[in-house]
Amino acid sequence: MLKKANRTVMNMGLAALLVPAALTFSTTSASANDGGAAPAPVQEKVTPSVPQQQATTTTNQKVIVNVSALNIRQGASFSSPVVGTATQGQEFAILKEANGLVEIAPNKWISKNSSYVTIASGKPSASQVKGVSTSTPSTSTASTSAAQETSTPAPAPTTSTASGSTVNVARSLVGSPYQWAGNTPSGFDCSGFIAYVFNHSGHSISRTSVANYWNMATKISSPQPGDLVFFQNTYTSGPSHMGIYIGNGQMIHAGSHGVAVADLDVSYYQDHFLGYGRF
Repeated sequence: MLKKANRTVMNMGLAALLVPAALTFSTTSASANDGGAAPAPVQEKVTPSVPQQQATTTTNQKVIVNVSALNIRQGASFSSPVVGTATQGQEFAILKEANGLVEIAPNKWISKNSSYVTIASGKPSASQVKGVSTSTPSTSTASTSAAQETSTPAPAPTTSTASGSTVNVARSLVGSPYQWAGNTPSGFDCSGFIAYVFNHSGHSISRTSVANYWNMATKISSPQPGDLVFFQNTYTSGPSHMGIYIGNGQMIHAGSHGVAVADLDVSYYQDHFLGYGRF
């Protein structure tokens, strides 16, 4: 009887070992279908995201420069380094478009703003196409003035004196702080900066408002270094801000952060641009 009982217990033990295995399989199968466990991954087609600033390729279009000097930038952004200047009358095939600029050669971009250029169909006229270097020019080349870039520049204003040219005096003040109604290197506002620079570079002008300077100035369409750039409807209506054009599509002005160099192709200045003038 003892041997028979032992065999019975052993048989029951084997059965007990087999039953959980079956139950475990059944439970796992059920949980995979009712959310108890993550199902096996399913292969699916994934569409890659497209960057917001991805350039689009353009064919059979050209850009014609309508201003005396237009910045050429290294990338498709107005914050990219300036690496050269395109001049009035130049035509280039458009390779790509992005962020308000067009690519005219590998890593060479210019603004497509209608204030500066015309976009047209077709290829550039062979007689007007001028090459754009594919190598990055040195700093001195990138800052070349518009007068040196054009073949027949208008005469620049005579500003050289013992105190230096208008542009040189303006450059020497970069970094001076902003001060409302200020007209010395310890602090300038925009019109005070103009009065100081011109009075220290061979001119004699009174300190007055931007609106009065606009009325005094001879209006011009092709600025040269040392000329004036006027803006309207900034902090008040009408002529309300001004700077000194230094070539290469840039100016020096006394802005809210002090005297600094600024690019004229920035959208804010484009939106408020009034005109160029000369004393």
